[in-house]
This record gives sequence, structure tokens and C-alpha cells, in this order.
Amino acid sequence: MYQLAGTDLTQIHGIGPFLALRLVGECGTDRTRWKTAKHFTSWLTLSPGCKISGGKVLSAHTRKTSNRLTIALRLAAVTVGRTNTALGASTDD
Repeated sequence: MYQLAGTDLTQIHGIGPFLALRLVGECGTDRTRWKTAKHFTSWLTLSPGCKISGGKVLSAHTRKTSNRLTIALRLAAVTVGRTNTALGASTDD
């Protein structure tokens, strides 16, 4: 994976070999297609479309998508959120 992507994506909590290969397969290894991380998350439809009026947030929902990578990343986020790692640490006392 290191030779393919330039970094070992499986070292990130929640990203295993299958998700890492799907990430490279769907996005490729050229990250210059997106100017910033915000552009990348928008392309994946992971960033919420905030509707603000008068300084008040009316809604902040993400768009529906059939992107396989987006679905896999959301599933990985839920999985990591249920672990006892720094990323899954509960803020409840």
C-alpha cells in the first residue's frame, strides 16, 4: 500500500486493507484533483450543506449519494466511534 499511495493508509484507525484499496481505486493516487480537503469532502458528499439565515443555522444535512466510497467511509467512522481508541473516546462522564 505504501508503494501504491505514497503512505500506508492502513495505519489510520478504522481503515483496513479493503477500505484502503477502495479509496485508491475510487480516487486514484493523484490528489491534485482537489485543491483542499474541503473540496475532497464535498466531492464525497460528506460535508453538510448548511442553510443559514440571519446568522441562525436552519439545517445542516449531507446530500444523499450512491458513492460506494462515501458509504464505506461512513461505516468506518461508525466502527471507529465504537472503539476504545482516541478517535472513539466517549465525551460522556
